[in-house]
Amino acid sequence: MIRALIAAVLAAGAVHAADDVRVRTTLLPQGRVSDTTQLRLVIQIEGSSIPDVSTPQLPQMKNLRIVGGPSTAHGSSYVFDNGRIVSSSSQSFTYFLAPLGPGPAEVPAFDLSIGGMRYRTEPLHVQVEAGRAGPAPPPGTRREEPADEDADGSVDVFLQTRLRASSVWSGQPTVLDITLYAGAPVSDFGWTDLPSLGGLWSEDLPLDPDYERRTVTMNGRAYAAYTVARKLIVPTGAGSLTIPPFTAQLQVRRSARDPFGTFFSLGRSINILRKTAPVKLEVKPLPEAGRPSEFSGAVGSFRMKVGVDRSTVELGEAVAIRATLEGEGSLQSVHPPTIPAPPDVKVYEPKVVEDTTVGASHLGARKTWEWVVVPLAPGTVKLPEPSFSYFDVGSGTYKALGGEIAELTVRRGTGTFDPGMARGEVQPNTKDIAFVKARRGALEESRPPVHERAWFTAMLVLPFLLAPVGIVLGRRRARYLSDHGFARSRRAARTAARRLARAEGRPADGSTAFHQEVAGALVDYVADRANRSAAGLTYDELEDILAAKGAPADLRRRYRSCLEACDFARFVPDAARSQARTELLREAREILRAIEAVA
Repeated sequence: MIRALIAAVLAAGAVHAADDVRVRTTLLPQGRVSDTTQLRLVIQIEGSSIPDVSTPQLPQMKNLRIVGGPSTAHGSSYVFDNGRIVSSSSQSFTYFLAPLGPGPAEVPAFDLSIGGMRYRTEPLHVQVEAGRAGPAPPPGTRREEPADEDADGSVDVFLQTRLRASSVWSGQPTVLDITLYAGAPVSDFGWTDLPSLGGLWSEDLPLDPDYERRTVTMNGRAYAAYTVARKLIVPTGAGSLTIPPFTAQLQVRRSARDPFGTFFSLGRSINILRKTAPVKLEVKPLPEAGRPSEFSGAVGSFRMKVGVDRSTVELGEAVAIRATLEGEGSLQSVHPPTIPAPPDVKVYEPKVVEDTTVGASHLGARKTWEWVVVPLAPGTVKLPEPSFSYFDVGSGTYKALGGEIAELTVRRGTGTFDPGMARGEVQPNTKDIAFVKARRGALEESRPPVHERAWFTAMLVLPFLLAPVGIVLGRRRARYLSDHGFARSRRAARTAARRLARAEGRPADGSTAFHQEVAGALVDYVADRANRSAAGLTYDELEDILAAKGAPADLRRRYRSCLEACDFARFVPDAARSQARTELLREAREILRAIEAVA
């Protein structure tokens, strides 16, 4: 009976405490707001005593998204009432919200769990207007601003997007600049929404906002202009494209309304949102009429320069031909120029040796390809001009580029030359048949029983002797299996040494195989030390890896020079130049030892 009475008293106290709790939700600021206003949803809980409150879980909101919070605050107060001390407590949760765009916005009703009881809030509504995305009106002009906390002229800050060209051809690059115009001191800047650019290939261009800072005047007001983002964009299709708004959060020092506060440089910093206005880009399709079959998508204005490293070679020696494209446009995904291979000439697939963007303020680009050409017959060789087609944006037509290659004089050398190897053909290698010979004598010999043999006794003792060795080897093997980079790095020097030894054993007439083996040893060694794939590594990437490992500049130059010598000499028969092969092997071994010492 007593236990039931106590439980009833406790239950009555809990009901009273719960009945004393008051929940109120407020959306600030109130009144008219813009889509650049940062809203605050405040959930206020008050009562004489507040039980445990779980963190509110906000529902899916209309035209609003959470950008921060919740931040919590606790408070308590005490007052005297007719000689009694009356206490009250409060707890608040504050969420920071951002409108998605103009139009009605709503925070629906949601439940709160307080002391095991559930409370339901009231829905909150607000009308969002389009915020100002440009300069303030001229001084003295009567204007109506949304009633938010940054409505006065002391927070005159906006973002603006500008395209260098509003109408382009499909595949024609243009530059997108996003500029911050600040009429008030800005102490912090950060992007909150970087939209995806559908239908556009984009690349960020380097910039220095402080270096590019300038002062501009708009509507009679002075602004400090900072370029905060610059993108190179290339449309991948035709039609009308819309670049969505970019949104950023800024911390701005707002001047004090009190004239004495202004005199003493007082004020307060507030966080504001700013977004750019959508921008239209009209993309024209490339014409079908007159499109060359070898056209690969280059749009702009280009010029081509062709060069050859030498004009006189011996039979079977390799010649390097370079073609450089340069101009206004993008060369990211274009195919290389084509060089038709005439009879008795082997033309290997080109490789890109240079690919750069010429400056960030304009749309310049430069790309260089290199071909290895091996003549297969003596005489005079005239290679066809390389051809490259592009769409010229100035004239609106397709144009073709070419470059004359100097005639090659091919002399018959003194060494042996295997045209089949240069053509990449597989030569059959025949061997005589080794006949099976019958064994003479007894097929079996009389031996003692197995358990009486010495090796049987050794096998019984050997596991106990090899157990410690097995433990050590097992741990080492476990590390090799778990740490692939460690295993490759430890084996790099031995692997390279074996490949160089294999190259040294190549026959005197196997020039291609010899130089391929030496080049493979150099490239694979660096790739193993860096735990990188050797496939596709360029000279510059190999130099960067060596620089990161601490290799000095002169050692990197020796490495690159040795590798280039292998790449261009592997097609040259070297039977009569054994001294050159010996020097190349010695240089490769010295380079690898030097890298092993410093890296």
